[in-house]
Amino acid sequence: MTGFDVSSSERYSGPVLLQATLERGPEGAVELVERRIRVFLDAVDAGFFFPGRRLPSAPAELRVAGTSVQAQLQVEDLPVTALDVLGGMLADCRQHEVLFHAARAVLGQRELDLLRERGVRPAAPEEPPFEVEFPEDMGGNYALLVEIEFAQPVPPEVRQGLLETLALWDALTLAYPNDPDEAVEVSGAQAMFNDPRTIHYHEWIWDKADAEAWDLIVNLCCAWHEKLPIVRLHFE
Repeated sequence: MTGFDVSSSERYSGPVLLQATLERGPEGAVELVERRIRVFLDAVDAGFFFPGRRLPSAPAELRVAGTSVQAQLQVEDLPVTALDVLGGMLADCRQHEVLFHAARAVLGQRELDLLRERGVRPAAPEEPPFEVEFPEDMGGNYALLVEIEFAQPVPPEVRQGLLETLALWDALTLAYPNDPDEAVEVSGAQAMFNDPRTIHYHEWIWDKADAEAWDLIVNLCCAWHEKLPIVRLHFE
């Protein structure tokens, strides 16, 4: 197992430049990398890297030029380890025969090599403001169920947006391989409200991924909790 360390102690506020340049790859390789970076930007907005957030006064920019994909955004309190998640998603592109010339993140005067695996990912808060239930042992189970219980019924017009945001986690999980030489297998996700207060999120296949990826859902729920109080988050 990879056994990622988790930490969100080092945080950054300011401009961020993301740039990935391909060396070679099959047809659609640039579009694949663009989608991975777009998911990362959406994940920052959603709260997967809580308490980090994008400043709404400065819209994120994403553009493609030839074999290069570049994005710019302004962030506040973003855990630096969030960039390791992006790096992991880009590294997974190797499973699709995509090779990079370079991939970097520039945080002010600091530059990070996104292709260098540091073995660390963002942490969840030590004491979330709701109950979190983790399984003691997955016991060889290759499916995953996540339930999120809100304190009050969620307005109908809000529910679909929450489900679509939660679905971003599939791509983020690709950054958490148990073995760097084997692709994470995540597919068949079904998300719905079992009742007006409870999201039922079922991954029919959740394999070869490190359970530290669950911290991202804890973070997302912490972000949601600020507007829609949550009482319980359950994994099994």
